[in-house]
Amino acid sequence: MNNFTTNTYEMKREILNFSKKVSEGVNKATTKFVMDMQYGLAKGGSCLISNIARSLDENIKLNYTIDRLCDNLSNMYQEEKEIIWNNYLNEVSKNIDKENAIVLFDDSDINKEYSKKLEDLDRVIDGSSQDKKIVNGYHVCEATVLSMNNKQPMSIYSKIYSCKSKNFVSKNTYTLESIKAAENMIGEKFIGVFDRGYDDNKIFKYMSNNKHDFVVRLDDERILLFKGKKRSVGEVAKTRKGKISYKALFDDSEEYELMLSYTKATLPANKEEYTLVIVYGLSEKSPMKLLTNINIKDKADVIKVVRLYLSRWRIEEHFRGKKQEYDFENMRVRTLESMNTLNMMLTIHLGHIAILADKIDKKLLTIKILYASKSLKDKSIVWLSQIARGIKNILAYAHTGIRDWLEIETREKFKQLELKL
Repeated sequence: MNNFTTNTYEMKREILNFSKKVSEGVNKATTKFVMDMQYGLAKGGSCLISNIARSLDENIKLNYTIDRLCDNLSNMYQEEKEIIWNNYLNEVSKNIDKENAIVLFDDSDINKEYSKKLEDLDRVIDGSSQDKKIVNGYHVCEATVLSMNNKQPMSIYSKIYSCKSKNFVSKNTYTLESIKAAENMIGEKFIGVFDRGYDDNKIFKYMSNNKHDFVVRLDDERILLFKGKKRSVGEVAKTRKGKISYKALFDDSEEYELMLSYTKATLPANKEEYTLVIVYGLSEKSPMKLLTNINIKDKADVIKVVRLYLSRWRIEEHFRGKKQEYDFENMRVRTLESMNTLNMMLTIHLGHIAILADKIDKKLLTIKILYASKSLKDKSIVWLSQIARGIKNILAYAHTGIRDWLEIETREKFKQLELKL
């Protein structure tokens, strides 16, 4: 395990091979940029362009490397971005079970509290703060699909946006785009899992009309029809007792004894009958309320719905790893276009990590990466942080960048005609 030269070589080869797959079909300059970004993010562990540039170890002034990367971020053609993204989605699709696909949807934020010059700075609720203060920043709409074997979150849609942009219509626009991204990859047979921020009649109608299964956490004030009478779900939850016991295990240290209950309810907006599942034990304040169109016949079906919603915790870990391991909120590019291109490069890198994690017991390189991460825990539900640190530790022994690995075209010197007198 301590053969650093071999591990570094294998790690570089893995990153460059994946980069070539996602950049297939674009020009040479863009292909080199994708490789630079994937390697720089892996070794530097940061979204700061200066750190990415330092990680490349090029024999030129650092400013030149930074300028080249920034130019590519802001000037990449939209057609090339679509090719790269579709290539990435093709790699993701190879690692999911399309017959039982679970797609997690969530809204996050980027805290730019002290920024003033960034394009279309918005006001957002800082989800990381305890008092949920409102700061300068941007919204992030994300959808992740769980991998086939180890249920690792892999992003299939990620968009940074501002409500102050000229082309902004509504938040639901991005939500529907994220759902359609799942449709394009999987088809209609997937289960969408949503937090309470998606408690919206438009979401219920769209998912039902397109025959997608869903589990949505409801707000306490949501009104449903129970036996023909309008009542809030918060009021109904107080009158029922959990009769089904379920032990939820988040990791080795977090275990909850839950009590579950369920009842039929009708959504007034479309007159469709759904099932309301009430979960007691996660919070002392109030039980959790879930609405689903999945057919529930017995105790096992109720537990399945609760487990589906609790799997949404994986996308929270995805966001946390993105912010903590890669300093996502500290990105310092000024335009939304550059931010979204940088976000795409990071999303592709995180997808690569999830693919490696899905083969955690089968791929020797993944085992070496976990060993190099020097983690306290032997097991984890989401492996993003451990693998990110392991890759960074392995590449720390690399004293040269990836320039020698690139196929650089060499041309013969121009031969001028000579006349012999």
